[in-house]
Amino acid sequence: MNQKQNKITFIDLFSGIGGFRLGMEKAGHICLGHCEIDKFAEKSYRMMHDIKKGEWYADDITKVGAEELPKADCWCFGFPCTDVSSAGKRQGLQGKRSRLFFEVIRILEETKKENKPEWLLIENVRNLLSSEKGFDFAEILITLDKVGYHAEWQVLDSANFGVPQHRERLYMIGHIRTKGRKLIFPIQQKTRSEGIKQIEYRVFDKNGISPTIMTHGGGKYAIKVLDEKEKNVRCLTPKECFRLQGFPDDYFEKAKKVNSNTQLYKQAGNSVTVNVIYEIAKKIGC
Repeated sequence: MNQKQNKITFIDLFSGIGGFRLGMEKAGHICLGHCEIDKFAEKSYRMMHDIKKGEWYADDITKVGAEELPKADCWCFGFPCTDVSSAGKRQGLQGKRSRLFFEVIRILEETKKENKPEWLLIENVRNLLSSEKGFDFAEILITLDKVGYHAEWQVLDSANFGVPQHRERLYMIGHIRTKGRKLIFPIQQKTRSEGIKQIEYRVFDKNGISPTIMTHGGGKYAIKVLDEKEKNVRCLTPKECFRLQGFPDDYFEKAKKVNSNTQLYKQAGNSVTVNVIYEIAKKIGC
């Protein structure tokens, strides 16, 4: 029997180009506002999404006070992963960027009990589980517990959700303790039919599955594909990177109007995969 899907409201923090928003809205949920400090990502966000009149917006989360946030059922956020990523400097949760997680905690602590969100939907790199020998992840769990949230989590690969990109990410759900806890995870992952087909260094078969796209997708670390039809090797285009994150082409075309290819590559690499968020969102509010 299918569970009844209830519409819930949500806020999109560290919103980037709105992967959380699109996935949540596809599941029928309603966005009340967003926060994003990168001016280029913000340009794309506003072009890509239907921003309602009067929606809440802030650029710098460190300057956000709890009293200005609209009451919402869920807060969505993928706090910056630079300091815990295997591709970053590995400064851990106390790094300048990754410690922005604690700004969300600060706002939760300042929020009146009756206005706290029922759910937190959090995304980060898989490496967060092992960062600083696991102490960073333990700190996150302890911190969420202190502000009144039980947590569950699962590592999900985008390649199992309808996009040809191997992208393993850690997804967490925080459940407020004052209400009943209904588990969201595990999310069933579909078995993909093909694996990554690497032909030579950074060159892949375009009919296979792409490795994880990064923020520097158009630079020297660009993912290249062998195009047998054209008999050449080329880089993935920004549009292809947006597709690998589950964005429809019309969303890309809107972003393209206000940003350079360099920014579009960065924005795709920083985004969450829409398809994965959608599958999680379908179970929130049921």
